[in-house]
Parts: sequence; structure tokens; C-alpha cells
Amino acid sequence: MRAAGALALAALLVSCSRHPLPNVDGARRAARNAIRAVRPAAPKKARLIEQLVALAEVATAAEAAAPWWEGSVGRTEAAWLRVVRAAREATATVRASQSQARGAYATLHPEVRNEVVRAQAEIGEAGMDRREAAAMQQALMSLKLAEKLAEAGRHQQAIEELREARDGAGVVHRAWGALHARLGEPSNLRQWKQWAEMTIEESLRAGDTAILVDKLRRRVTLYRAGRPVAHFPAELGANGLRRKEHSGDRATPEGMYRVVQVKEPPKTRFYKALLINYPNDEDRMRFALGQRRGSISARAGIGSLIEIHGDGGEGRDWTDGCIALTNEDMDRLFAHVRVGTPVTIVGTYGR
Repeated sequence: MRAAGALALAALLVSCSRHPLPNVDGARRAARNAIRAVRPAAPKKARLIEQLVALAEVATAAEAAAPWWEGSVGRTEAAWLRVVRAAREATATVRASQSQARGAYATLHPEVRNEVVRAQAEIGEAGMDRREAAAMQQALMSLKLAEKLAEAGRHQQAIEELREARDGAGVVHRAWGALHARLGEPSNLRQWKQWAEMTIEESLRAGDTAILVDKLRRRVTLYRAGRPVAHFPAELGANGLRRKEHSGDRATPEGMYRVVQVKEPPKTRFYKALLINYPNDEDRMRFALGQRRGSISARAGIGSLIEIHGDGGEGRDWTDGCIALTNEDMDRLFAHVRVGTPVTIVGTYGR
């Protein structure tokens, strides 16, 4: 009898020493999927899920190994429940953020693309320097990278690249605006208008020819007896919209000049050329003032050899400060010009 009771007690103890463990395979899969989805956008959340999974695995192993009188039923379920909740919350947060980023990218991309296209049109302006060229290149690279990131679904990073592209385009916009601001200053417009009208009046009074160069319009106009008789498209110095200050600045001067030499090959390497008397007295006074104020280096020279010459037609501003026409237009201009012909160069003039 006693033996039978002992056997029954032993069987009961054995049966109570283990209890069925929950199936956590679904929770494990959910955690792995969440980690993969979350890690690129939120690595900290992914690490948190990994830490919770590690704790849950420890709890599962501990509960499986512990006898029933030492175990804590439900510890495994509680640990994996924390994992599932964290995975769901992280996934929902990242998906909401990704959806928001997709919408933001869709709004920002066409705006930035237009800014970059506009900057591409502005970068060719005479007066843009290496800083603007570098900013333009960065804008183009960032825009291209943003589009590739968006294709890969990495919209938040794409937005950051769009901002870089917009910043680069902004550098170009500001430089272009500064260049053109002086072309609208009332004091400059009055000065240019006075020079142009004095030149036209001289042509009318003498019944002779005169040349007017409008830098903004990239246009050389030939006057005879006060009336325009021909217009020629022109190309300026690489910094042509700036007013020439010193040698090497590649800017095209502004002022009232005259032809001092008519050149044909071999006296010029630019087909034909009309040398003007830059620097004139006003140029020298402004140059000396700039050196006294320190805006022009004491080592700089004032420059010379400014011409209207041939070999133009490139469709861009490229000279060292001269005005370039096509060879055909130089032939037409040459037929009407001599030493002493007035040549007035203005920022812009609208009669």
C-alpha cells in the first residue's frame, strides 16, 4: 500500500514538474520582420527590439528548464508580448514617417528641380566665378542622388539631398541677383543713359558713325547720323557684366571711348579688331581710388588692349574683357568704322 502511494506521488511530481510552453515562433518572425523594416530608418528602435528578443529568449529558456515549483508561469508570454508590442509600435512609427517623407519628397522634388534648372540658366551669366560653379555642380549631384534614393524608397535621405541641391542653387541665384542688381540701380541707369545719348547726339551732329555696346543685351549697335543702322550679337568677357577694375579680372569696361587702331591680320589673332582707348581718364581715376581704399590690390595693374574683335559666335561670354563678334559681323562693322569712331559701352540702355 505504501509502495503504491509512493509511486502515485512520484508520478504526480513528475507530471507537475513541467508545463506546456507557449508557441513563440510567430512572435519571433514578427520581431525579425520588424527589425529588417525598421533598421534603415530607425536603428535605435531596431536595437531595442533585438534587446527585448534577447530577454524573451532568456525567459523562454529559463521557464523551460525550471521545475514547476520554481517556475513562473506566464513569464515567457509576458516577455514575448513586450517584443510584439515594441515591434508593432516601431513598425507603425517608421511606416508613418516613411509615408510622410514620401509626401514631402513629392512636394519638394519639383520645386527643387525647377530651382536647379533655373540655376543652370543663370550659371552661364558673365560674372559667375568658381564658387558659383562649384555650388552648381553640387546642386546637380545632390539632385541626381536624391532621385536615386527616392527610387530605392529612402525618401528621408532623398529629402536631405534635395535640401543640399536647393542650397547649391541658392548660391547661384544670389550671385546672379547681385550681378543684375547693379543693372537696375537708378544712378547707374542715369549714367549709362547720359553716355549713350551723348554718343548718339555726336553721331547725329557729325553725320557720322558711332558704336554703342549694351552689355546686358549682348548687343553692339552701329549708329549713323544718330540712327541705328545695324545690330550685332556680342560676347563679353568671362566676367563681362561686372565693371572692369583691373587687369586680369576678365570684366568688360564701361565708359565712353574711341577707336584708336583698326587691326587686320597679322596685327590681330582674332580675325579683325578695333582697339579702343581703355583706360581713359575716368578709368584711371577710379582705379587709383580703388587702390587707395584697398578694394584693388596695390600690385594690380589697370589693364589695357580692350577691343571689339572677331572669332565670336561661341554663344557664351569667354573673352578677357573684350567684345567678340562673328567674323561676318566684323566685316560689316569694319566697312563703317575708322580711327576716332566713338565706342560707348554701357551696362544697359533702353531708348
